[in-house]
Amino acid sequence: MSNPRLRPARLSAPRLLAFAALVLALGLASGAVASESEPVAARDGRCLTAMARELPLAPGTPPGLDPRSTAIGPPPNPQVGDEWLWYIWRLNGFPMADLKLCTVRGMGDHCYVVVENSQWNVNIDQADVNHIVDQFDHHSIGPYPNLGIHDINVATFGEPPDRLDNDPRIYLLYYDFDVNADGYFWPFDEFPDGSQAFSSNECEVLYLNDSDFDPAGDYMVAVAAHEFEHMIHFEYDEDEAPWVDEGLAELAMWLYGHPDQISQFNTAPDNNLTVWNSAWADYIQTYLWSLYFYERYGGAAAAFKVVHEPANSTLGYDNVLDQLGYTANFDDVFADWTVANYLDNPAVGDGRFGYVGETLPAFSHSASHASYPVGPVNATVNHWASDYVQFTTPPVGLTLGFDGDNSTRYACWALELDPSQLPRVTRVSLDAAQAGTIGLPDVGSLYARAVLVSAGISAAGGTSYAYTGSAPVTGVAAAGSAPGSAARLLGAAPNPFGFETEVRLDLAHTQSVRLMVVDAQGRICRTLHDGALPAGISAIPWDGRDGAARELANGVYFFRLEADDQRVAGRVLIAR
Repeated sequence: MSNPRLRPARLSAPRLLAFAALVLALGLASGAVASESEPVAARDGRCLTAMARELPLAPGTPPGLDPRSTAIGPPPNPQVGDEWLWYIWRLNGFPMADLKLCTVRGMGDHCYVVVENSQWNVNIDQADVNHIVDQFDHHSIGPYPNLGIHDINVATFGEPPDRLDNDPRIYLLYYDFDVNADGYFWPFDEFPDGSQAFSSNECEVLYLNDSDFDPAGDYMVAVAAHEFEHMIHFEYDEDEAPWVDEGLAELAMWLYGHPDQISQFNTAPDNNLTVWNSAWADYIQTYLWSLYFYERYGGAAAAFKVVHEPANSTLGYDNVLDQLGYTANFDDVFADWTVANYLDNPAVGDGRFGYVGETLPAFSHSASHASYPVGPVNATVNHWASDYVQFTTPPVGLTLGFDGDNSTRYACWALELDPSQLPRVTRVSLDAAQAGTIGLPDVGSLYARAVLVSAGISAAGGTSYAYTGSAPVTGVAAAGSAPGSAARLLGAAPNPFGFETEVRLDLAHTQSVRLMVVDAQGRICRTLHDGALPAGISAIPWDGRDGAARELANGVYFFRLEADDQRVAGRVLIAR
């Protein structure tokens, strides 16, 4: 999507008052006029996290009406056709409000749809309003088609506030934004007008842009779900870290059935999850984190606990994991998540390295190497971020080394990859100095390439690390290695085969040999020989059956030869 959503400040009432005092000290208090030539930056319209400023008397206010003294708020028992004056925000610079007439154009069990009068039958019409009401109240396009946004969000995140107007319905107010953004929740509306740094419409209202996208299209309806999560979250945890709140609001779009398109983050994954800069990559990164946590750690119950947990950021997640009875902490989940983003394959292991409800595009490598030895190569990875270093065309047997800055903590993984089988995932053990080494004897034979995952799993300390890649692993010989190697795997003939083949070995001296058949998932199907063999060439038959004498399915299988301190591998295809 080209237009990320606009986000307001999320400050508690005491923090709002403190910020207003600061604004007063800076000369932006009552009666001051913001300079149109020196606007407050809005991060290109993506997220206005610095909007907690004192609202000056707004230019363009209808004659005789002072926003500071005019009572603004819904009338008792609003009905379709009712109109009244609303504060409508101009956000291209210092936030300014105009008083404009807006009319209730639709009403459902849980919502009012209000449209600024100049937009009616211009950017939004009655058919749009009817569809918006239906989707907010009754239907969605995702996993819960017979539930609307209201019920999905309430079940997942909690009840919305109802602080001032004594009306449980949510207002969806559509107008033509003056910034390149889609919607926002304005927390000042939860306080009486005049009590905070900005004016208040004194009701639960979400502001939505009707001019850039179809207001009744799937995308903008999903934006309403996103903003509704912000409203609910504010009710329970006013000062939550933005990355947590934004991630759960992105999850609300997925629950509705129209999540944001994954881009940017996958091409630059070295992006601190816990630092919110309003970049599109931040939206996608927090979306994927929230979806992963939702899928792996309890679904709606887990999301509900995060919203209601008073502790913020990573500590909030740690507390929720404890409440749910998990032994894992935030560091553990984050480390697994970095691998899940790259592999997106829930068939690996216990399912923690993939997503069920999303299909991820490929993640970019920070570096790729095809000649050996590699390094040491110096690199950096941000806190709560990840790098993926690829090793292609490796010789048989590859040793990867990692050495991180001693002042911080890392998670390091080795991925062994081949299109013919499931990946193998191994956590690299790091010592107190954040250094470790891992041997991958099957890379170059069973697996065509390897990836080293480096993730920063602390909030402070250094960000530098170094890595190496060397081959072969000591004592590992490649299939077809030169005469003189202690053991050579000459291959199978015939290959492919239907019902019987022979595996030929060449041993430099009499030795103990173990020859196994391994499937594409790395499971041992059958041990063909386990004992001594004489020097020279030996032929060991295999009938394509497993250890229980059952015919194996057609496909790729692997021979693994262990002789003395050596491991040698080759592949064979059953094609009956």
